Amino acid sequence: MKLASLSTSARHSSQPQDLTPGAGPAAFHFHTVTWQADGFGFDATSGEFFTASPAALIVMQALGEGMARSQILDRLTARFEVTRSTAERDLESFLAELVHIGLTPESN
Repeated sequence: MKLASLSTSARHSSQPQDLTPGAGPAAFHFHTVTWQADGFGFDATSGEFFTASPAALIVMQALGEGMARSQILDRLTARFEVTRSTAERDLESFLAELVHIGLTPESN
């Protein structure tokens, strides 16, 4: 299982994106994004929309709910046929990618 790449969890906006580390939108907050079952997310405070793969959607929703990593791993392994070690490796990689592009702070 691979959670997502930048292309499957891309942020969409009418403004150009700055993907340098830490240059993400200050207005983005997981609690302000509404996610649909098809992976479409909309942030009503900024007007931006997002798309996510099925696995990335689970992670984004879980982050929005304030879940711990172990709880996110439980969700991933329950939903997909994947070992916990593979899910953990992919989750850590995906979270690092979110930090890199500025969509979440390092503490998540």
